[in-house]
Amino acid sequence: MQRVSYPEKTRIGTISTQQKERTFAEVKRLSLAGLEGSELLHRTARRLKMAVPFEAYCLATTDPASNLMTHRVDGGYPSEEDRVKSEPVAVQSYFQEDLDRFSLMLRERRPVQPLSETAGGELYRSFRYREYLKPLGFGHEVRGIFIDRDLWRGGYLIREAGDPDFSSMEVALLQRIAPHVGAGLKAAALRSRASIEPATNDVPGVLTLDRFGRIISHTPSAEHWLRDLHPEWPERGLPVAVRMVAGALERALNPRSDRDSNLVPRLSVQAHSGRWIALYASLTEPLDGRPSETVIVVEPAKPEEVAWLNVASYGLSAREEEIVRLLTRGFSTRQISETLYISEYTVQRHLQNAFEKVGVRSRRELLKRLFFENLLPAMIANQGT
Repeated sequence: MQRVSYPEKTRIGTISTQQKERTFAEVKRLSLAGLEGSELLHRTARRLKMAVPFEAYCLATTDPASNLMTHRVDGGYPSEEDRVKSEPVAVQSYFQEDLDRFSLMLRERRPVQPLSETAGGELYRSFRYREYLKPLGFGHEVRGIFIDRDLWRGGYLIREAGDPDFSSMEVALLQRIAPHVGAGLKAAALRSRASIEPATNDVPGVLTLDRFGRIISHTPSAEHWLRDLHPEWPERGLPVAVRMVAGALERALNPRSDRDSNLVPRLSVQAHSGRWIALYASLTEPLDGRPSETVIVVEPAKPEEVAWLNVASYGLSAREEEIVRLLTRGFSTRQISETLYISEYTVQRHLQNAFEKVGVRSRRELLKRLFFENLLPAMIANQGT
């Protein structure tokens, strides 16, 4: 992979009003063009580079339930060898620093933040900078999340060492762009799910990793799922989703924070075929002098595991989604009120808002529309295979 060079380095940090508006309009057009998710990300990156210069980029999809990365598109690394060698450090950085930061940005509805700001003006305070960016010859970086009610993608724009930080004007442009790209990515995911035909190959796959994250063995069906996750496997290494779920397992077993203690080593990811796949990681017991091994099961995600896509498509607020989840567990208005520490009147008001958005008049109709109408055909198809 060749390092990406951008023209006129003196332009870094200086965007004309005309240039800014032209870039915004073009990215907004791309977001509405019905592009597949990775294509939208690639084309957005190319267009942004003309207004907000950067050396390299990494944009990743995430599992909304855990915020763990599932797929990644990137470019601009010094070489393919450097990219592969730095992958374990990138994963470690994500768990040690970025997972919390992205989650905080999501809670604060803050789509863009320079690394220098989170590091208090001193890049060396950042683990990601010290262990990942600097050894690759990089310097300043800006994090971004593409939000459309939920975190649909996250990523980084990275500059070469010695180049100036991202300016407030550049950050402001990225903040304007983020929600439009988020909406485009969400629409792409929904379109993909709607067009999927029931598949017949539902045999779970199992792969075993050693303590260095190298594959020791895998079943034939695991190879099928791995290639669906990452068509260039094994040439370009393990899919990001596998590294993430293995990393979550390691963190859960050796917690370094309260968040690590609550990590669940599982995620759901949409594969290239459009199918949703679930990954689960566990650790074997040492036996007869043989060290523990990481075992990862890969299988089709159950319909109810990806039901959040149906819910998200109606644009319910965070509180409305919270109440819907409790409804699916059979909670009454009083129980929801006591659980969420809000009044029963407030619960009813949120429910009425949800009814209007979904186009129903009762709780029964709400749950049927959000879950069963779309999930039942898939459940029947799975039972018949």
